[in-house]
Amino acid sequence: MSALPPTADTAPVAPISIWGPLAVPAFKRLWIANIVSNIGGWMQTAGAGWIMTEIAPAGDKALFVAAMAAATTCPVFLFGFPAGVLADRFDRRRYILACQVWMMLSALALAVLAFLGRLDHWSLLGLMCCVGIGNAMNAPAWQAVVPEMVGRKHLPQAIALNSAGFNLARTVGPVIGQVVQALAGVFVLFATNAVTFSAVIIAMASWRRPAEARAQQRRESLWAGFASGIAFIRGKPALWRVWARAMCFFVPAVAFTTLLPLLGRNLQLTDAQYGVLFSSFGVGAVCGTVMLPRINAWLGPDRANITAMLTAAAATALAAAVPHVVAVGIGLAFAGICWMTVNANNNVATQTLLPSWVRARGMAVHQMVFFGSLTVGQTLWGVIADGIGVPLAMGCAAALLLPLALLAASIPLPVSIATSVAGD
Repeated sequence: MSALPPTADTAPVAPISIWGPLAVPAFKRLWIANIVSNIGGWMQTAGAGWIMTEIAPAGDKALFVAAMAAATTCPVFLFGFPAGVLADRFDRRRYILACQVWMMLSALALAVLAFLGRLDHWSLLGLMCCVGIGNAMNAPAWQAVVPEMVGRKHLPQAIALNSAGFNLARTVGPVIGQVVQALAGVFVLFATNAVTFSAVIIAMASWRRPAEARAQQRRESLWAGFASGIAFIRGKPALWRVWARAMCFFVPAVAFTTLLPLLGRNLQLTDAQYGVLFSSFGVGAVCGTVMLPRINAWLGPDRANITAMLTAAAATALAAAVPHVVAVGIGLAFAGICWMTVNANNNVATQTLLPSWVRARGMAVHQMVFFGSLTVGQTLWGVIADGIGVPLAMGCAAALLLPLALLAASIPLPVSIATSVAGD
């Protein structure tokens, strides 16, 4: 009897370079512009979390820190699918430009309030929610234009590069932001972020969508767009398997980053020290981007995601058990690798299953699952930390990851998706 042939998830796959999409000028311009904008965004995100620990009421700091984290993610859960319908209905280029202007104005409002000395915990929470709404409306269209720029051949590499750029910004943005905040104040921090949106606006305005991409969009009414999108997604069980696995990871894994500002306060860090600590997650995620093709070729995307879940549990437990900045930084770096692995593999998996005409709606649901999981996790761990303390809450999150990893292992990625993620 001959041996069974290897499956797509276990057969060795040659690792591929992630740099191919940069040969496309439009993608290269937008990629660089997005790094600039994300640096500003992470400057603001890290700074806002740190500021909230100072201006929130003394007895409710954990709740307000968690609420602000949820304010940037909950809008994606609430507005994600309508945003996908709009992005599939209207010209995606113009739609993205409108979303970028909205987020620029929200950041500018934060800067004006800080300059006038009128920034309090409620206005900070509300305007960060406005930024979250802009991200929610922007994300499905952004995800949908990437295949239009680079084509299906380079899609996995383009997604990996976008993740690398995002996490590079996550690495340097908090450090720059905390230094700027310490030296120049909150106004300059928020104003800098407002200016960085212009990079994406200029890059997107200079791009011309291919005629084929415009022709593939169906000019459905909004109601028909809702109905056809829901019908397509309901008829794709493979999509639901990908999303179920995502929920198993992100609900407990988000405890680490949600509670990080409070952990930094417990460690008595300065603004700059907290910025460096915050950036450790981005360092790990960038390393994960570079390593991802080899990780997937070695383990297969299915096993790579499960391994990442178990590693994230160990990283969270380390930070909870060892109250030292080095231990927390190491844990954050490994958590960044894990997030990058799971998120990139799930992203490519979802993109692979979606045709162009419904891609923004499908990616909207993908984003809703992702950010909905973050919102649930952020709220849950904020409440738990308020009751039992930060270290015990993180320990509970680490423990929860173990049975959920076993559950995720029973929901394998479809074979065709695993092949696409691992290589061309």
